[in-house]
Amino acid sequence: MKNICLLFIFFCASTSLFAQTGRTHLSETIDTTELQLSVLTQDIVKDQNSSYGKARAVLNWLSNRLDWKATDYQTRTVNQILARGGGNCFELAKVYMAMIKSIHLPYRAIAEINLHVYSDERQKTAEEKVVQVGNRMSVFGRQHNDHRWLEVLDEETGKWEPVDPSMNVIGTEQWLKARVWFGPRMTIDTSITNDMIVPVAVFVVDQQQQLSTDRSRHYLIEAFNQLYQGKLTDLPSWKSWTAQIKQLSPHVKAAFEGKENLHLREKDIAKLVKTYQDLKREFIQKNKLLPFNEGISL
Repeated sequence: MKNICLLFIFFCASTSLFAQTGRTHLSETIDTTELQLSVLTQDIVKDQNSSYGKARAVLNWLSNRLDWKATDYQTRTVNQILARGGGNCFELAKVYMAMIKSIHLPYRAIAEINLHVYSDERQKTAEEKVVQVGNRMSVFGRQHNDHRWLEVLDEETGKWEPVDPSMNVIGTEQWLKARVWFGPRMTIDTSITNDMIVPVAVFVVDQQQQLSTDRSRHYLIEAFNQLYQGKLTDLPSWKSWTAQIKQLSPHVKAAFEGKENLHLREKDIAKLVKTYQDLKREFIQKNKLLPFNEGISL
C-alpha cells in the first residue's frame, strides 16, 4: 500500500496541476506604444477575488505570451521586453514583478543557483565574464547556473509562495515538481528545466538588491522532504544532501555579492550532483520503482 501511495505521489499528482503543453499565445504582438501596465494588469485579474488568484492569472497571461530567450547581457525596460516578446529569466521576472506591483500585490525577488548539465563552453564563457566584470559572474559555470524568479504573499495563508514566470509555475507543490522532485519536470517549457538538474541555493533579494533571507533550507530540505511525506530522511544520502546544501549556501551568497569566485567550489558542486543522483537511485531501490525514462533521469 505504501508503494502505491508513493507511486501516486511520484508519477500522477502533477496531472491535475498542468493542462498546458506549451506557450499558447506567442503569436500575439503586444503593442507598447501607449501601454498602461496597471490598466492591462487590472483587466487580466478582473475576475479574480484573492491576491493569489490575481498572481496566478497574471502568471498565466505572461508565461503564455512571452518566450524564454537566452541571455545576451543587454539591459531592457519592461516595455522593451514586452515588445521583444520575451527575455531571459531575469527579464521575465522583471515584467511579472512590474505587473503585480502595479496592482499592489506583495512580492519579493529570488536569486537561485542550480546544478546544471555539464558544459565546458559555459565554464569558458563564465571565466571570461569573471575577468571582465568580477566574481559575481561566477554564479554560472561548468555544472551550475543562476536563475531568477520571485515569491508572492498568499494573503489568505500568510505564506510566501514561489512564482516562476519562465516556467508558468506558482505554489510550492508546483515548484517542487518543476524543479526538485524525482519525477519529470512539469513546466510549460521543459527545454529550460530539463537542463536544470536541481536548485542548491535560494535567496530573497531585498529592495537594495542585496541577498537577505536564505530560503535554501525551506525549499530544498523541508519542502522537498515534505513532498515525499518525510520518507527522504530514511535514505542513506539524505544527511549528505542536507549538509552539502548548508555548506554551499554562504559561498553562493558571497558569489552573488561579488566577494567570492564560486568556480573555486567546483568540486563541491560536482559532489552535490552525485549526491542528488544517489538520492534518486536510493528512492527507486527502496520503493521498488522502475526508472522509466519519462519518470526519472539518472
